[in-house]
Order: sequence, then structure tokens, then C-alpha cells
Amino acid sequence: MFLLFPLFVRRVGGGDLAIGLVVALGTAASVLARPLVGHLLDHAGRRPVLLAAGALNVLSLLPFLAIRTFGPALLGAAVLHWIVWGALFAAYFTYASDLSPPARRAEGIAIFGVFGLLSIGAGPVLGERLIAGAGFPAFFAAAAALALVSALLTLAVPRAPAVRAVTPIGGGAALVRAVRRGGLGRVLGVTAMLGAAVDVALFFVAPFTRDVGLARAAPFFAAHAATSIAVRLLGSRVLDRLGAHRVAIPMFVVLAVGLGALALMPAPGLLVLAGACCGAAHGTLFPVLNALALGRAPVTLEGRAVSLVTAAFDLGAALATPAGGALAEAVGYPATFAASALLGLAAAAALATDPWPRGLRDSRRPRPRGGGSSGCTTAAPCGS
Repeated sequence: MFLLFPLFVRRVGGGDLAIGLVVALGTAASVLARPLVGHLLDHAGRRPVLLAAGALNVLSLLPFLAIRTFGPALLGAAVLHWIVWGALFAAYFTYASDLSPPARRAEGIAIFGVFGLLSIGAGPVLGERLIAGAGFPAFFAAAAALALVSALLTLAVPRAPAVRAVTPIGGGAALVRAVRRGGLGRVLGVTAMLGAAVDVALFFVAPFTRDVGLARAAPFFAAHAATSIAVRLLGSRVLDRLGAHRVAIPMFVVLAVGLGALALMPAPGLLVLAGACCGAAHGTLFPVLNALALGRAPVTLEGRAVSLVTAAFDLGAALATPAGGALAEAVGYPATFAASALLGLAAAAALATDPWPRGLRDSRRPRPRGGGSSGCTTAAPCGS
């Protein structure tokens, strides 16, 4: 539902640049908090983080009911909500990776993510109806009610069956080596490009539809969700078999096509076409890049690795949304979406020049015994 949050920013007096700044500030705060979230996931456990973040998520939605003007109160509420949302996001996907067999992790994450993608289609449809019929107070009250149901359902979640080993001394240094020399850094960079391109589309398409005379943005989100879900349900097993590069490179091109289509609105059918292209790419790329990152990280630091991937995705959004808002105010939304399309092509080029072995999940050879080595070299990937 918060994909319609830019409409609330406009309602309380903010412009396109304000939309970008609010989303970026909240996302940046979430990124800064993510290392702590990863530490808690690896040491306190998955379930405690899920329970605490679920309760805080309900509370984080309530301040919006009292906000009437754009200002510090709105910024503070946005920061709190995005931090909590980021913690939930990382916890959900870490838990899902625990439940998935290592050789089919991309498939497991893809199937799990279907339910999040379903909300991308359903949330804006519900949200636009609530806003049109009863205003934003009903919108935020419904969001809080849904968050409460989610938190209550989390009480039934058992502890993850896969118990990770205690992080060894120097584990953080091993993760840094994985980023710098173990191939993880390129994956995080490409993930940041994906986050930037996707979030520009998701957060700016609603105000853009109003500017070009369209009454609803829901068709974009519905097409996005439907295509994402179809791709994951029908092709999730193929993700692990084809290999990351053969999947990700063409899908970044598809993402660029979808963003380019948005730049040509309001031509008939383009809103749905753009949603379908962006959904196909988003639904495919996130689990592929997530699994690829896990394959390049030390096994005992997988909670932190997942947190890094989600943080990289959000970091891209934090950098892109204020830039997108400023660009939209200066030269219009078509140029903003065209620039995002170029970013998708740049990500495809970055993966095309990746020197890492062309498998979806990098091989994990037995770790050398003795000597305290992390086993993190370009010849033997981190965590191998």
C-alpha cells in the first residue's frame, strides 16, 4: 500500500522533489540500520527479530494518522517506518533462505517472494479505493490493521530448522574480503542498480499517472504483480539451472524496456506493458542476485549477507529517488524514466563483464583446515 505514499506527500504539501527526499531519507536510515539487523539475525535468531519488528511495524504506522502538513513529523515517521520495514524484509528473506535447500535456494526465495509480489498488485488497488472513498486516515488505519494481522501470524512461526554456526572471530573481516575480492561487491553493486531502477518506477508511477490525466496507477501494479508471480511460479526451477548471468543479463534489458515504456505514456496500453516488463524483471532478478550473493559469502555469515543484499537494493533506491524527484521537477517524468532505463542497461553490462564462474550458486569447495584461514580467495570463494 505504501507504493501510494507519494500521493500522501502531495496531499500534505510536498512536491516531486519532496517525494524523493522522504523516500530517500527513510530508505537511507533503513540501510544504515541493516548491519545491526544482520548481526541480530545471526546471533539472536530469526524469530525474535521477526516478532520485534512485526510489533514495531504496527506502531510505526500510527503517527501518519495525525500528520496534516509536510514537515519534520512526516520525515520522522517515514524514517521509523522504513527502518522497521527494512528489518522485516531482511528477516523474512533470511528465514526463507534457511528453509530452502542450498542447491535450490533461488527457487525457494522466488516462491517465498510470490506473496510479497502479490501485495504489490493488491495493495495499490485497495489503497486507491480507500483514498478515494474515505481519505488517507482510512488508508493508514487499514495499513496498521494489516500489519497487526501479520504480526499475530508471526507468533506461529517456529524457529528456523537450519541453525547456523556461531560466527567465528574475524568473520566480519571475511565478509569484507568477500565484498572486495570474492565477487560479492559486484553483486551488491548490480543489486543497487536494480533497487534504483525499480524504486523510481514503483514510487513515481502513481504521481505521474495523475499528471498525464490517468485516474489510476493500479493497472501498472497489477500487471507488475501478475507477471512477477507468473515468472516465479512457472520458472523458479529454471533459475538455478540456467545460471545467474544467462537469466539476469536479458532481464535487465527487459527492465530497461519497461522503464522506457513509462517514458512514452499516456499512449494506450503502455502502463500495463511497462508494469509487465518491470514485474518480469523484478520477479526474476531479486532471487537470482540474492542467491548469487549467498554463494559468494562465508556460510556462517549468511544472515549478514542477506542483509547486505537488501541494504544494497535499498541504497540504490535511497540514491535514486531524490535524484529522480529533482529530475522530474526539472525536465519531467519521461526523462526520469529514460534515465532509469539506462541504469538497467548499465547493470546488464556490469554482469556481462563479471569474471566470476557462470553458475547461479558459486561452488563451495571444502574449507581449508587449520591455519585460521577464512578460505576467501578468488580461486576458492568465500564460504567455500
